[in-house]
Amino acid sequence: MTPSGWTLSGRLVRSLSVGLSFCWILGAGLASLAVRYELNEVFDSVLQETAQHLLPEILNQQSELLDAPAAHAAPGSLPAIPHDEYITYQILTASGTVRLRSHQAPADAYILPVATGFSWNALGQRIYTELSVDGRHAIQIAEPAGHRREAVLFTILLLLLPLAGLLPVAVWLVRRSVRKGLRPIKLLEAELSARGGANLSPLPVSALPEELSRLVMDMNLMLRRLAQTLDNERSFARNSAHELRTPVAAALVQTQLLGMHLGEATPLGQRALGIAAELKRLGRVAERLLQLSRAEGGAAMARELVDLVALARLLFEEFAPLPEVAGRLRFETGGLASLFVRGDVDAFGIALRNLLENAARHGDAAEPITLRLGPGLGISVTNGAPVIAPEVLARLKQPFERLDHATAGTGLGLAITETIMRQAGGTLRLASPPPGQASGFEATLSFPPP
Repeated sequence: MTPSGWTLSGRLVRSLSVGLSFCWILGAGLASLAVRYELNEVFDSVLQETAQHLLPEILNQQSELLDAPAAHAAPGSLPAIPHDEYITYQILTASGTVRLRSHQAPADAYILPVATGFSWNALGQRIYTELSVDGRHAIQIAEPAGHRREAVLFTILLLLLPLAGLLPVAVWLVRRSVRKGLRPIKLLEAELSARGGANLSPLPVSALPEELSRLVMDMNLMLRRLAQTLDNERSFARNSAHELRTPVAAALVQTQLLGMHLGEATPLGQRALGIAAELKRLGRVAERLLQLSRAEGGAAMARELVDLVALARLLFEEFAPLPEVAGRLRFETGGLASLFVRGDVDAFGIALRNLLENAARHGDAAEPITLRLGPGLGISVTNGAPVIAPEVLARLKQPFERLDHATAGTGLGLAITETIMRQAGGTLRLASPPPGQASGFEATLSFPPP
């Protein structure tokens, strides 16, 4: 889920589905009106044609009954087998006297006075009246109430049911079409997500549609400018640090010799030793700047196999004899003979060395330093220290951020380690106190599967 809570494909699918459904419903409604109008015309035509054919036949065949005196003019009906009549009729005189009616014709549901044409009676029946040629008789044909409405509703239902069945299919086709149409955007998103922030190489343009290719071409131009700017900054930092190393080292040697010559107990000798300490710190800053330049240049993006057990053992053997560690360094392999990850062995060495140096410099001198492998694809360095507040802990990965400005640290070690791990696809996790402890500090390097 995106931070804004919606996706372009989801919004397109919803909009197209709702729009398509609305258009279908509107089209079905308009079609229903047209069907209703046409069916009314058809039914009216049926009534009219029936009346025009039926009246002459009845007048010819029932002339005696129709011409009988008014005293014997009780309405009669033609003999027929009982059946349901969808259309009823009656024959009446021009004055309105009913002489003949069908079996189910109501006695008082017809229109008076007699006049040719269509009308509706009190029962809601559609009536058509047709006068004979001589004008003496007329026929009125009635269509039952609700028959026409049922026929219209049934026709509309037959029209809407297929649409209701096809609507889910249409929504599925819309979703499939939208996803297929947005597939280049998904591929571009996957390409950008897989790169990480350090990969500024141009994005591929050949497989993209014209709308996206123009955007990607502009992005590539921006990436080239950004890469050139970063290269210039890294080159300046690298060259500056490299050029500083030799004169700083020479000045340090001369200052130390001067201090020894003046004597450590004299005021001038103390000043010379102070200058030597600052030169040492300047040398460490230059070394850290070289490491940062290499890390930001993508040193950890290599994908060679690195054995963390061998690397950790090498650094343990390097740090264990140092005076500031003084036998406090412990190495726990977790029973692993080897643990392989992908990356650059020198970059991982820099990252792990920075953690060990931080533990030796900032940790409690009375507490041990533990270099531990695992669990999983990880390696951690734990040392004794007071508990660090979470807001301070979150800032320690930033360049030149130091926990104690009175110490000789540069504030670059954790920033360099964070950059290396990010390029390697891993993470640097800081914890204070470590899990299961009341105090202390732990830095853990977690690596992705090789």
